[in-house]
Amino acid sequence: MKEKTLLYNGQIFTVNKSDDIAEAILFEEDKILFVGKTAEALRLIDENTEWKDLYGCAVLPGFVDCHIHMAVAGTKIHNQIDLSKKAGITSVPQLLEKVKKVADESEKGDWIIGSSYSNESLDEKRHITARELDQVSPETPVLIIHTSGHISVANTAALKIAESKGFKLDREGVLKDKDKNPTGVLQEEAHFAMLKMSPVLPSDEELVLGIEKFSRDLRKRGITSAHDAGGFGTATFRTLQRANLEKKLFCRTYPMLWTLFGKAAQIEMAQNSFESGFYTGFGDNMLKKGPFKIMTDGSAVGGTCAARKPLMHLGEITPTTFSQEEMDEIFVEGHRLGFQLTAHAVGDKAIEMVLNSYEKAMNAYPRKDARHRIEHCFLCTPSLVERIKKLGVLPIPNPGFLSVWGGVFEKYYGDRLQNVMPLKAFEDAGVMTPFGSDAMVIEEYGPLFGIAAAMERRDLKTGVAINEEEKISLMRAIRCYTYFGAFASFEEKMKGSLEVGKLADLVVLSDSITGKTPDEIRKIKVAESYLGGIRFS
Repeated sequence: MKEKTLLYNGQIFTVNKSDDIAEAILFEEDKILFVGKTAEALRLIDENTEWKDLYGCAVLPGFVDCHIHMAVAGTKIHNQIDLSKKAGITSVPQLLEKVKKVADESEKGDWIIGSSYSNESLDEKRHITARELDQVSPETPVLIIHTSGHISVANTAALKIAESKGFKLDREGVLKDKDKNPTGVLQEEAHFAMLKMSPVLPSDEELVLGIEKFSRDLRKRGITSAHDAGGFGTATFRTLQRANLEKKLFCRTYPMLWTLFGKAAQIEMAQNSFESGFYTGFGDNMLKKGPFKIMTDGSAVGGTCAARKPLMHLGEITPTTFSQEEMDEIFVEGHRLGFQLTAHAVGDKAIEMVLNSYEKAMNAYPRKDARHRIEHCFLCTPSLVERIKKLGVLPIPNPGFLSVWGGVFEKYYGDRLQNVMPLKAFEDAGVMTPFGSDAMVIEEYGPLFGIAAAMERRDLKTGVAINEEEKISLMRAIRCYTYFGAFASFEEKMKGSLEVGKLADLVVLSDSITGKTPDEIRKIKVAESYLGGIRFS
């Protein structure tokens, strides 16, 4: 017999067109039957109905995180060490001591892979060097990966192994000291090329385990749908499918087709994806093929994005990964074949180039409602906002960055902070902004953290305000993490709001949410989440 579930005496944020707040919601199996007043809901129940008194707590549609790296964030490999501030690493000596401890215990052939490293979190406010790493690990290769995922630091042993495989120390992105010797710091394409030389790709078994672990954690945070931004290429897609078949995938997933192993690997993936015959939307409600993605520039927090003029700490403009012609070739063909397209584009120069390609593709092959995206879309001027609106493009901002790295952004972007993540400008222009956390890059990736960040735009460590004119309201922020997220994957008719006939994907909070300050919202917990009517707590 079908069992009904009634949640009543609460604040049911429907996120419908009117932003109605109801008292009760009733669902049967995986579909919503009723949303409205408790008295009316009671007419629809039977003896098999499960009742739950909410005691005034809020219920929201299941959160949709539109930019995470599930497999990368969830999977740990042999000799991987956490070098984050959260793990107690706040200085160069502390970092080196941790590396030395692992190096002393390593066997021949091992590598040491450091993760979640940030030079800005160190007391010295600088990168470590190959020479310093050599002192604590002269023989064991070490690769320390920056939290942005766009920078790394290698010791001499690692660089020699890479050279033996064809890595060139005179390539762009290998930073040099005043004597033109490599410092060990690798940026962008040099960094991604080094990743390919190192043992960062986990086994399929490790990936499935990581996906299981991380998707469980996402559900604890109320995330019932996730757009996986890629990482390990085909290994990610294969193991997502395996995790789903083995009932180890705990949130609906919409993977982007992307590999972190550099430009050549991305071009190869484009060719293989376009020739496969399967395009965006193939799959089911649990695992569905997402957009084709390329990475066009560097990172916001790493200070390596492609801007129209040099950033405050740089003397020159950072180049894009792809030329305009290369970008055009990939995106025009992908659009022609029916793919939703997306691009990692942070700086205004990179955003402009992506929009140029999208416009060229849509003019050459007109298609209704393509919903092409731009991941991050960080440094976005008013003229770019206008073009985004005109082309129907979806920017995917990461508001949590403002709370974690606002002070770093002030240092790198200076007077351009007015163009950093212009959330209110997007709203005023009628542009939907589905939110993503960029989990892996950021340690705190709960949607309530992101909602609070969008409402106040303040660095929590320094108190620095990041263009407060671009704050948005609570209701708008909730919509960005729910309905807009469903829209970004063409699924707004089945989820993203709490309406009759839609999937029973919803989140029960530990408190009401109206009238709360951003600080109070960050303290609210996710009590339960429901995926297709099945409770997870």
